Amino acid sequence: MKYYFIKYPESLPAGWGGETRGPFIKILSKYKNDIGLLEHEKIHVRQWYAMLALELLVCILVALFVWPTFWIVCGGAPMLHPLLYKLIRPYRQWCEVQAYREQIRVGGYSSSDFAVAALVEKYNLDLETNEAAALLVG
Repeated sequence: MKYYFIKYPESLPAGWGGETRGPFIKILSKYKNDIGLLEHEKIHVRQWYAMLALELLVCILVALFVWPTFWIVCGGAPMLHPLLYKLIRPYRQWCEVQAYREQIRVGGYSSSDFAVAALVEKYNLDLETNEAAALLVG
């Protein structure tokens, strides 16, 4: 079962080969055959679904057992992952490390230097090169 939607536009924001918003993936058309990049973005889709499920479960339990009108908060469930990703550096780091590990595992790349550089430069993770490399091996 396919759990994501994908488009291959000609352009994305500078420096990005792909991006994911919820279950929607965009990968630059020139990377259409890059299996590693697709798997990287699919990891982000699964992360989004996991946070969606977790928040819905918590909302339902709280609404059933604690505060009946709390169900209104459930409407914000699709925004949990993006908010955590944007606001909490360790969560963002965990998300990207998991995605790059999968990308490297299946991509058939000759080096993982691109992933190390991305973790150091693109995500505001405050990592040194050796720290990023160690995270990808772990």
